[in-house]
Amino acid sequence: MTAGAVAIAAAALGVVMTNGGSVDRPTPPGGALAEQLDALRGANDLVRATRTEVGHDPALYPTAYGRLEAALSVGHRVDALPAVRADALADLARTDGLDTPAWRAYYVCLALGAAKEPDAVVAADAAQVLERAGIREEAESEALAYLRAPDPGDDPPTSLATRAAFLQTLTCLDRDHEVDRARLDRLAADTARTAEAVPVLNAVDALRAVGVRAQATRALRDAGALLGDADCERLDPLQRAALALLRGQVPERTRACLLPSLRDSDPQTRWMVRRALTSPAHLAEHGQAGPEASRQLPAPRGDIRADGLVDKSPAQLGTLTATYNAARALTAAAQQDRTPAWLKKSLRRLGRDPAIEPSDRILLAMACHRLALACGPQADKGAKEAARLEVPARLNTGNQRSWYGAMAARAEFGLGCPRTSVDLPEERAGTLSPRALRVVVVLADAGCAAQAERLTMGADLAARARKALEDGDLLTASDAVQAALASAQNIPQSLWDAIPRLLERYRDARHPDLYATSPGGAATADGTRAAYYLLA
Repeated sequence: MTAGAVAIAAAALGVVMTNGGSVDRPTPPGGALAEQLDALRGANDLVRATRTEVGHDPALYPTAYGRLEAALSVGHRVDALPAVRADALADLARTDGLDTPAWRAYYVCLALGAAKEPDAVVAADAAQVLERAGIREEAESEALAYLRAPDPGDDPPTSLATRAAFLQTLTCLDRDHEVDRARLDRLAADTARTAEAVPVLNAVDALRAVGVRAQATRALRDAGALLGDADCERLDPLQRAALALLRGQVPERTRACLLPSLRDSDPQTRWMVRRALTSPAHLAEHGQAGPEASRQLPAPRGDIRADGLVDKSPAQLGTLTATYNAARALTAAAQQDRTPAWLKKSLRRLGRDPAIEPSDRILLAMACHRLALACGPQADKGAKEAARLEVPARLNTGNQRSWYGAMAARAEFGLGCPRTSVDLPEERAGTLSPRALRVVVVLADAGCAAQAERLTMGADLAARARKALEDGDLLTASDAVQAALASAQNIPQSLWDAIPRLLERYRDARHPDLYATSPGGAATADGTRAAYYLLA
């Protein structure tokens, strides 16, 4: 158990010492926490970050597939789409710390090639963006290494999807000549043996771009029956669209199944479906021209911003980050045995999904580990990937997101304190900013107790927690208490007694076992987690 976990457990057991005596902790609320999480249930059966409708901000994944989707609706006319601003896309590529550099480069290439055919080379623009982001060399090295020696722990569909994406990335960056013919032949052979349509289609596309023809032998074996089946639930719309593209036919029954998915929350699904419904074979079969067919379909769901980026989906979807916060709240409230069935089912479904995004595997593994759920091969893979995350040797403003993500993963899986150095020179003596408190807590949780204690010397963290609660800052208050516990600071009994009262203002008016981050607000996942860590 990590130092932070030991401290939290000690507090829950009432053995924190103040003035030589044990501290009696009030019985916390939270009996209805598991049931009230329904208020944060997203359309995808993950936990939403907030009960209120959230605004939008751009991200790599929706930018890549949103631009591909939009390009199909305008016949690939580059002048019809807002141009991508290189500095804005580079900033996204630099700050997306959960995706590996090669996957970030893949999305950059898709975004920049969106107004052309999917296998088009956009080497100069992509290289410039990745150089600005500072990840070009890492991305190319990662992609080449994987194509030469795929991870033996990956299942066949994941391996195929990853090699296809990385080959397309290297083609985009004009480095595909460094992949020898034997590796390409192996990729083609694996393509023929794989049943899942999406990775097969991606591999066929990627190989075609380098002059290698691949056959979708296994994927097409039952294609006629699957595509002609009137039961739309039999095939996921993404797989159905990919299979139709591989077969070069979109039967009426498949068309009827695909049309509703043009409104799907996932931009990759929308793009693949639109691609199938505007494919040359389908248009010829129905006697339509490309522009005419595009006009008959609903307009693309995602709007492209003036800087060429695409915001996250406006649908109120749950995220794995918010789900992990909810999992931490449930365990802090000793409610993990009552985890909602819809959430467990969703996590297990993701654990079996070979198409899950690489950046999501680690968060999935963390949530499942926290809830003691066996979620399947993708979660198992995420746990192994967490162990391989490199923590930057020194925390600075440029790497704080990736540093924190790697440290949080190490803390969750009890991987021990890594070799990393943290100094907070900007902090005034005796005070710690919210960012500094967050750093201290994750250090302690990851087993770096000595560094955590050094950074908190001279700071009255109990007083800081009380003031933050009174000032309306729940997250800072929770971090201050966890930092105090981790650094063995005394916490007066008077503060423990006051916490339930001070938290009353943060309770959601409609769902009182959920908490907002500020008084009077709507419930959030991180506010709920912070409250139950105070009440644990």
